[in-house]
Amino acid sequence: MTAETSGMLTELSAFATRATVSVRYNDLDPLGHVNNAALGIFLEEARCQLITPRIKAHGRHLDMVLAGVQMQYLKEMHYPGEVTVGTRVTRIGIKSFALAHGVFQDGVCTGTAELTLVFFDLDKRATVTPHPDVRAFLETLRQPS
Repeated sequence: MTAETSGMLTELSAFATRATVSVRYNDLDPLGHVNNAALGIFLEEARCQLITPRIKAHGRHLDMVLAGVQMQYLKEMHYPGEVTVGTRVTRIGIKSFALAHGVFQDGVCTGTAELTLVFFDLDKRATVTPHPDVRAFLETLRQPS
């Protein structure tokens, strides 16, 4: 995570695009708080709510795969409750794109992440360039820094 982006990811107001994800009982660890592995699930759920329908509109064989991730765990999360996942596109390449996320519970930033995703054809088992509509949609998720 770059110093430039890490600070801005901890403010919910920095994200125009948000998804709400429920914290599940099975997200808890023996200490009684949400296990750190659940952060990745919350990010995945937000991506699936936001981006997957746009990709799948161009065929069931098209998808995105996670190529890299860097997460920062900042505060405990608790059950029951919900988290708000803020999302912004930080880069759009030929066959890949990058996202930055902030995860918030009760208005407090509990974690941040930066991810690289690759467009993937499930039938061909190969990376592909996205449909122009998908690229245009991703452009709408860019926000000025």
